[in-house]
Amino acid sequence: MNAGNAEFHGATISIRRAYNSGLAFDFNYTFSHSIDNASAAEGSAALDGAVIQNVFAPGQFRGSSDFDIRHNINANVIYELPFGRNKKLLSGASGWLDQIVGGWQVSSIMRYRTGLPTVVQGNYTWNTNYWQNSLGIMTAPVTQKQGIDSNGNPSLFASTDVVNSFADQYPGQTGMRAALRLAAMTNFDIAVGKSFRLPWEGHRIQFRAEAFNAFNNVNFIKPSLALHAPATFGEFTDTMAPRVMQFALRYEF
Repeated sequence: MNAGNAEFHGATISIRRAYNSGLAFDFNYTFSHSIDNASAAEGSAALDGAVIQNVFAPGQFRGSSDFDIRHNINANVIYELPFGRNKKLLSGASGWLDQIVGGWQVSSIMRYRTGLPTVVQGNYTWNTNYWQNSLGIMTAPVTQKQGIDSNGNPSLFASTDVVNSFADQYPGQTGMRAALRLAAMTNFDIAVGKSFRLPWEGHRIQFRAEAFNAFNNVNFIKPSLALHAPATFGEFTDTMAPRVMQFALRYEF
């Protein structure tokens, strides 16, 4: 049935500089809140977030969308180093010196976002909805403190005992949406390029070295959040991709 509803509130601040004197950048910050009673994209709840648990009371599953990002920052920059012929520094460089110091470019794409909402898996099956398992319901305040837990593993909490702050959903009840927040994500992609002018007008060779997740930030994902696995509750089971580098040689004409 057509029972879904959603709303979005947000504000964005953007600062831009058009390409001039070898420099261009773009900075964007968004503060927002997305609310609905069913969604799944990008979060970890899968069908548990996309399906309304209690069709007799759809509003009981209303909460932060699975893709809700409260704070989101992204930026990019391109900068041509001011060295070499017709540049601010060493503008009168000879041909061989210009081939060494000139034609350098640095660029980067940066992103930071706060954690996405997620649910806690329960122990029961199909107790309210024939398609969906039960979810945990928070019964006591929970403090998220990402770091190393009492087992010595990366976790959302200081101790797996946080599992005791949740109770299972009983038949006929509606589980808790957006009970917790996943880890934040930080990523920097950086590229360095060097262009070599050729004797023919408009011809050049460019060498590029690119690093994705250049600083090798560890972005934890897939925490264990199931009431039937209390010994590992909150502990991460995977990470996003580590640093990846690639190199390219391009002939332009």
